[in-house]
Amino acid sequence: MKKALPILLLLAMLLQACSETTATPLPATAASVATAGETVPSPDVAPLTQPTPTLQAVIEPVNHVMIPSTGTSDRATAHDNENSLFYDTKKVKTGDEFYKNRFERPFTSVDMAYLPDLDIVNFSITSDVNFFYVNISMVGPDPATQSLTGYYGVEIDRNADGRAEVLLTTRPAYSTGFTADNVAVYLDVNGDVGGDVINRPDDFPSNGFETTVFDLSQGIYPEGNSDLAWVRQTTDGTLPAVEIAFARSMFKDGAEAFMWSVLSSDAAIDPARLYYNDSFTPEQAGAANTDDPNYPIKELAALDNTCRVPLGFQAVGTEPLGCFVKGGETEAKATPLADGPDSTCGQFATLCVGVK
Repeated sequence: MKKALPILLLLAMLLQACSETTATPLPATAASVATAGETVPSPDVAPLTQPTPTLQAVIEPVNHVMIPSTGTSDRATAHDNENSLFYDTKKVKTGDEFYKNRFERPFTSVDMAYLPDLDIVNFSITSDVNFFYVNISMVGPDPATQSLTGYYGVEIDRNADGRAEVLLTTRPAYSTGFTADNVAVYLDVNGDVGGDVINRPDDFPSNGFETTVFDLSQGIYPEGNSDLAWVRQTTDGTLPAVEIAFARSMFKDGAEAFMWSVLSSDAAIDPARLYYNDSFTPEQAGAANTDDPNYPIKELAALDNTCRVPLGFQAVGTEPLGCFVKGGETEAKATPLADGPDSTCGQFATLCVGVK
């Protein structure tokens, strides 16, 4: 027994030493802290999480069949007021008439810095078998990028009553080849563009061109007409220009007597706010004429538009927003009605049916 005592004492000492050893604690994380009765996950295994799915609209690719080329018949040409020779005076001589919805404002707000790629010089329309081609030439490119950086548009007034039914708009950047990817077409189906009095400001709550009928970026186009509208950058002699093409098939029964005008803007053209003199007060808009008490240009800046040119009939000079251009065939104009054959959808039936 005496010989066994040293061995027992040694074993007791070893057991005591093991019980006094301190283990290194784990970091206190959400995975390692638990109350009684909870299961503690293994610290080296992260809990699985499922990402929230994001639903995105699927835009189906469009196979174009009818692609524009170039106009072969000259239909009309006009010249706009432009400011290339006296822009450093920071004012315009003519063409800016807020109350008549005519704007000559290729300048920035307040400081009146000149924007040559918004200053319209010439605008013309040609055609071939399938398309009309509207060419809009500018004084020059944007100085910083040496390209056209504006948003450009065409208004089509089938009734020659001052209320355009169709608006085509473009957005940069532009390519030298025709593309349908950055052009949109809108309709004023309810016929309220311009408010109560077409060429005067009023408080009529118009929603402008409220119906989008063509915008491939959103997958919108009339059924069977994904080739409706196109745009490209081109030249008018030595001047940079954009050319907007639209299908002649939009006119019902080939009734192609209409008036048309063009516009440019530094910001995206808002179809819901046209016409702009119904969306701004004179004080908000400012003015480009130094003899106007609202000078300089304020909120309604970096914008240019033109008078309306007749095509397919002889204008008499009293058409609202119109300007006289020599030439043109004599053809009867449609009578504006709220509905029926001469309503917006009556005149442009192919644009109103089956919009995808």
